[in-house]
Amino acid sequence: MSGVEIIISSHHGQYVPQVFASECNHWNNISSEDLDILSQGPDHEWYYETWFNVLNEANYTDKQGNKWVLYEDGDVFAICEELMTEQEKQDFLVDMY
Repeated sequence: MSGVEIIISSHHGQYVPQVFASECNHWNNISSEDLDILSQGPDHEWYYETWFNVLNEANYTDKQGNKWVLYEDGDVFAICEELMTEQEKQDFLVDMY
């Protein structure tokens, strides 16, 4: 199993956060208010600031106890450092920290 999973493609453009709000409801540390703002789309005054906060705060613990976080580089990825290969760590963690 890879420690990097693409969850939303960049082809959604400015609507990536809105797609996240509608499709990724199993993530933790996201308030219902934040989901509501993201669901309203890029015309909402706080859309991009809220998305930045969600990217930095959201996490998910899978059934095996692995903790996943979000990473955006065009596409949005779910990343679990414990499951990452050495190559994935080189490709992603250098940019994250």
